[in-house]
Amino acid sequence: MKQKIKKTRVIIVGGGITGIAAALYLAQQGVDFILIEKHKGTSVYPRARTIDVRTMELFRGLGLNEDLREGGKALAPAWGILHGTNLLETLQDPISIANKLTPQQLIAAQNEMKELAEKSPESLCRCTQDISEAIMYDAALKQDADLRFNHQMLSFEQDESEVKILVQNRNTGEKYMITADYMIAADGANSIVRNQLSIPVSGNGPGTNLLNIYFEADLESLVKGREFSQFLVETTEITGFLLTINNKNKWAFHLRFYPENGESIADYPEEKIIMILRQILGIPDLKISILTVMPWKLTVNIASRLHAGRIFLAGDAAHTMTPYAGKGANTGIQDVQNLAWKLSVVLKKQAGETLLETYNTERQPVGAYYATLSGELANRNGLINDALMVTKGKDLMGVPNYGYDSSAVLRRADLPFAYFTGEPGTRVPHLWLDEAKTVSSLDWIKGQFVLIANTGNEWHAECNEVLQKLDISIRLVTLDEENILKKWALLTNTNVGEALLIRPDDFVAAKLTSGGLLAALQSILR
Repeated sequence: MKQKIKKTRVIIVGGGITGIAAALYLAQQGVDFILIEKHKGTSVYPRARTIDVRTMELFRGLGLNEDLREGGKALAPAWGILHGTNLLETLQDPISIANKLTPQQLIAAQNEMKELAEKSPESLCRCTQDISEAIMYDAALKQDADLRFNHQMLSFEQDESEVKILVQNRNTGEKYMITADYMIAADGANSIVRNQLSIPVSGNGPGTNLLNIYFEADLESLVKGREFSQFLVETTEITGFLLTINNKNKWAFHLRFYPENGESIADYPEEKIIMILRQILGIPDLKISILTVMPWKLTVNIASRLHAGRIFLAGDAAHTMTPYAGKGANTGIQDVQNLAWKLSVVLKKQAGETLLETYNTERQPVGAYYATLSGELANRNGLINDALMVTKGKDLMGVPNYGYDSSAVLRRADLPFAYFTGEPGTRVPHLWLDEAKTVSSLDWIKGQFVLIANTGNEWHAECNEVLQKLDISIRLVTLDEENILKKWALLTNTNVGEALLIRPDDFVAAKLTSGGLLAALQSILR
C-alpha cells in the first residue's frame, strides 16, 4: 500500500517547550508547519521553573506574558538558596533566612543590576514547565496550529530541495511521509537528528548522576512567609537539593547517586526514598507520596554548529546545559524566535538562503556561553555554586546584554558593542511610552519589520518602495510627540531625519539616514 505524503513548509520535530515556541513564532510569521511529538501531551513534570527577562519580552510580543505570570503565581515567592542538614531546622533559623539572597535583594544591592533591570519592560517570572508548556500549547491551538502529539519520527533524510521524514501515528500505527522545505530539530538533549547529522558536541558538564524525585508532601504551613527556591544538603550520608514547585504540596528532590559504583535506581525503593526525604525535611512522620523517580546526569553538550543543509538545531538539541543558569528553556525559545522570521522571509522569496546561515552565527555563541556558564555553576557534588552565581547575576537575569555580528546586521566590524542604545546588532532599546508605564517601545515590534523614524515624511515613500520592490511591509513609527522624540533621540544618540530599522526579532538591523532603507534591507536579506 502506498504511503500517504503530506507537504508543509517547515517540520518541527519535538513538542517540548522549544518546539511549541517554534510553532508560535512560525504561526506569527504566517508560515505553514507541522509539529511532531512522540509523547501524548505536553510535559507533566515541572522541569524549568524560571522564565528570564528576555524570554518574558518574547512572550510579551505574543501576548502571553500575563498568562504565564498568573500560571506561576503559586511559585512566584520562591527565590533564594538555603543550606542545611534538614529543612525544618533551617527555616526556623533567622540567620539562614536573612542570608537567603533573592533577585530583588541582588538588584537592590548592586547598582549594575539595578540599571540593567530598568532596560526592560519585563522582569523574571516563576512558572514551572508543565504549566508554561500547557499555556503555550493552548495559544498555538487557537491559531489552528498542526500539532501532532503521539506521532513519532522514525527516520529522516534531506537533499538540496527538501526534507523528508517518516512518521508513525502511535494512536493507530499508521505510517506516513511528510516533506518540507526545512526542519527544526527541537528533539532534546539526546537529539536523534543531531546524532544522525554527526554534528560534534563539546562541554564542561561535571557528569554528576542524580535521581529526580518528584513527590507530594504538605509543607505549606512550614514554608509560608519563608519561601525559598533551593535547599542544598551536603552531608556524609545525603547530598542533593530540594526544589520548590508550588510552595504547597509539590516538591522535587535531586539526590546524588553513584551508578559509577554499581548503583542503580533499583537500589532506591520507595521506602528508602521516603526515609531520605523525611530525614532532609526534618519531619519523621510526614506523609509523603512519590510521584516519579527518574535518573539524570548534569550534562553540557554544545553543538559545534546549529545548521546542516535544510535542518536547524534548537534548544537542548543545540546546547544541553545544567539547570543551574536557568537558561535551557529560555535559550531554546530565543533560538526559534530568531530563526522563525528568517525562515519566513526566505520561504516568501524576500531573502536569499544566505540569511539562514546567520542563525548559526548569531545563536550558537549565545547558547555556548550559557551552557558553559551552567557547567561552571555546578560544583563537584552536583550542587549549585551559589557564591559564583551571585557574581554572574547580571547574566542570569536575561536582560539581553549581548549583540549579534552577522550579515543580517549593518554595523562596523571594529566597533565594540554598546547595549540598549539602539546600536545595530543589539536589542531595540526599551522606553516607556506612557506615564503609567504599560506601553514600551518593544511593543512596536511584535514579529514585524519596524522603522522608527525621529521625524520626516520621506520615510513613508521609502517604506512604500520596499513594499513594491521586495514585497515586505514595514511598520513605520514616526516620533511626532515631542517628549517621546526627545527621550528617544537622547537614548539612541540619533538626530532629526535618522531612523532605526528593527528586525522582527526585536534586534536593530541598521541605523539609517534618508534614502538608505531599500539598500539596507537588500544587504541584510541577501
